[in-house]
Amino acid sequence: MKQFNGSFYEEIVRNMQEGVMVIDRNGNIAMLNPAAERILGLKPEDVGNSYMSIFLMQENNDAFNEIILDTIYEKARADQAPVDFERDGMIISLLLTTSYLYSEGERAVVVVINDVTKLNELHDAQVALEVAERANEAKSRFLSNMSHEIRTPINAVLGMNEMILRESEDKQILTYASNIQSSGKTLLFLINDILDMSKIESGKMEIIPVEYELSAVIMDLWNVIYFRANEKDLKLSVEPDETLPSVLYGDDVRIKQIVTNLLTNAVKYTPKGSVELILAGEYRDKDNILLKISVKDTGMGIRKEDMGKLFESFQRLDEEKNRNIEGTGLGMNITMSLLKMMDGDMKVESEYRKGSTFQVMIPQKIVSDVPMGSFRAIQERNAALSGKKKGSFTAPQASVLVVDDNAMNLTVFKALLKRTKLQVTTADSGRQCLEYIQKEKFHIIFMDHMMPEMDGIETLHEMKKMSEHKNKDTPVIALTANAVAGAREQYLSEGFSDFLTKPIDAEFMERMICEYLPQELILSGEDDVGEVKAGEAKEEYDAYLKQGVSVKNGLQHAQGSMDIYLELVRLFIKDKKKMKQLEQYLSDHNMKDYAIQVHALKGNARTLGADMLADIAYDHEMQSKAGREDYIREHREELEQAWENALETFEAICEKYACESENEEDAPEGNIMELPQERLDEMAALIDAFRTEDAVNRIKEWLKNPLQPDWRQLLKEVLSAIEDEFDEDKAIELLKGENEK
Repeated sequence: MKQFNGSFYEEIVRNMQEGVMVIDRNGNIAMLNPAAERILGLKPEDVGNSYMSIFLMQENNDAFNEIILDTIYEKARADQAPVDFERDGMIISLLLTTSYLYSEGERAVVVVINDVTKLNELHDAQVALEVAERANEAKSRFLSNMSHEIRTPINAVLGMNEMILRESEDKQILTYASNIQSSGKTLLFLINDILDMSKIESGKMEIIPVEYELSAVIMDLWNVIYFRANEKDLKLSVEPDETLPSVLYGDDVRIKQIVTNLLTNAVKYTPKGSVELILAGEYRDKDNILLKISVKDTGMGIRKEDMGKLFESFQRLDEEKNRNIEGTGLGMNITMSLLKMMDGDMKVESEYRKGSTFQVMIPQKIVSDVPMGSFRAIQERNAALSGKKKGSFTAPQASVLVVDDNAMNLTVFKALLKRTKLQVTTADSGRQCLEYIQKEKFHIIFMDHMMPEMDGIETLHEMKKMSEHKNKDTPVIALTANAVAGAREQYLSEGFSDFLTKPIDAEFMERMICEYLPQELILSGEDDVGEVKAGEAKEEYDAYLKQGVSVKNGLQHAQGSMDIYLELVRLFIKDKKKMKQLEQYLSDHNMKDYAIQVHALKGNARTLGADMLADIAYDHEMQSKAGREDYIREHREELEQAWENALETFEAICEKYACESENEEDAPEGNIMELPQERLDEMAALIDAFRTEDAVNRIKEWLKNPLQPDWRQLLKEVLSAIEDEFDEDKAIELLKGENEK
């Protein structure tokens, strides 16, 4: 083995990238390599000085001194210490590693010096990035939850308000209802802006190109903005290039969102004058066109110095002057982000106090180059279809199935479909839906997403797996309050034909029904308008506040109608198994279904004014989503007690205000349908096979639908035999006896 002399090893130390410093037993520096001089900012003449003079004023020097002494006196053979070292007015991070050295009777310490400043900065940056990502994820989850939280009660409010607009003949009430509708939709616009911003920031906003008719986009834009402009006596005009291709390929939803924002801003910031929508195109080649859409107004205009703020988040121009104009200040930022995602751009021309012109340019593919025609021609074609497109139709021979575990949601849905005369069947679970589709043919199925045991997506997948049923080709439309990033794409990718967001827009829902129903089933007809009674606020309502129930708040959610409120109270009282279901989920450690069930309880309680119960249920929902089962068990009695108090209060309210049980007068309205004979045989067979609960649930579902009085009476007698008399043999005899008639 080759032997190296001392100078060879000295050369190794001299060329090391790490600093090397030797400290003798007296604490003086015995040696420095060039790297140590560079890192510490020392010179060769510093050799011989005390190391204390260098490190005395540095942070963490106590720890370094301690390991030096321990090493010199052989208390430790090696150790490490971090030191924040000041050099040339800058703080650098050092990692000092000491080793004991004994040679020729002399003790010394070898200190290896590593500059870890960049590593620490990288680590700090990584930690900061992880914290920021966690915060962003938390924000997205919060917005997702809040979307569902806010949209669910708005669904009930706007749904019931829609019925007032349709059925009330009182001008004052209609004025109030119109204001509620306007304010409710404004609230939804604000929520959507915030959610869209969250999608864009998280990178989850997607552009979904489809084939679309340009004329349909123009009419949608016209319908959205016409009434707003008319309310302010603004002249609204649409000037499209008649030669534009009639069918394009792109994301028409996002295009409408962009232009709607521009039109809305134009109307908001134009006190008098006009707003123009102008469409033109620049052909790139035979298959591609640069679509140019301009919005021109005679409004307030924008100062030159404010142009740079136009696309900033939460930024509103001339805030003091425009403080009474609604908005989040997010619209233009979202618009610009969407344009970039579609490889588009925007030009802005504005003169303060004279008006502005916003032009967006979006590349689109051409599907059909047949000219679109004039705006007048577009309006005439739209008018010819308006009967069906706007929901002014009836379809008494069509049947739909609505699947939702929340009885109140089913009530609202059926009320909105009342004037269409559709045959509406309801199911309160995914499994019940699977039973129904094997026995009946439906023309459309509306499926709620969030349901216990089997949610809407799982139910749809089971439907597709089933080899034999009558609804293989039936369109299935998702019902959801989930308006966050990727919702549309998720539902379509899971196999749904379409999806409908809550709160439900009645006219949009009816247009969707027209789109999916066989056209031969759709008839035009006059609306079947009834009367909604408005309940008066009474002082005695305050008596229930001590029990945690605000009847006044409940009436507000029922649009002031005591009849509607009492109907919802009846539904709550009937659902006495709610707590048993929650207890079972808790026993099974099933936090997913527990969260879904307690979420529904919270929403129902809030709708009825039981705010105390709703608050406790909300706490349980959040804790169950976080997986805190111990917390839920610890506070279970609190929830049960609040539920029992609310139930007792509602029963007292029902008794005081003549909340009658369902009779013929309360029977669901709509087309009377006969009960198929084979179903009675199935009921008898279920009871005989000790599946009484399944039979009871199915009978209760039938009673929610329009039936002949004798069929309804029979089913009530069967229920009474089972639930009141506990006589299952009598129930079977009743069913078989009716079959023999």
